[in-house]
Amino acid sequence: MSYAIYPSLADKRVVVTGGGSGIGAAIVEAFAKQGARVFFIDVADTESRQLEQALSNEKHAPEFLHCDLRDAAAIEKAFDDIAGEAGSIDVLVNNAANDDRHRWDNVSAAYWDERMAVNLRHQFFCAQAAARRMRMRMRMRTQ
Repeated sequence: MSYAIYPSLADKRVVVTGGGSGIGAAIVEAFAKQGARVFFIDVADTESRQLEQALSNEKHAPEFLHCDLRDAAAIEKAFDDIAGEAGSIDVLVNNAANDDRHRWDNVSAAYWDERMAVNLRHQFFCAQAAARRMRMRMRMRTQ
């Protein structure tokens, strides 16, 4: 497959949630092919390690971080680890989700809460964590 080249993405620090498989893996690969420094967060260890290996020859080999995105404290730690290694974050792709099909009349309160945690709650907390680190970088630039 050929890709358009976007020089402005080279060396950008990109975080992709749910990057270990499916659409997320394609996003990780596309950014890596642009020369971006990609960190991806997922709970799928096997697929994520395989993706790391498959893209290990890129300018910046993507880096996998295991993180259960239902855990807000784990999100903070993952973003701290990324910022500690990369210095900052330029791009966040909030991709993680689990889209299982179900009948509306089979949805319990517990199932609803789990779907919100897996598909929505982390979107906010990842954006909050990324924005906090982006804001710190902007403050450093203006000083």
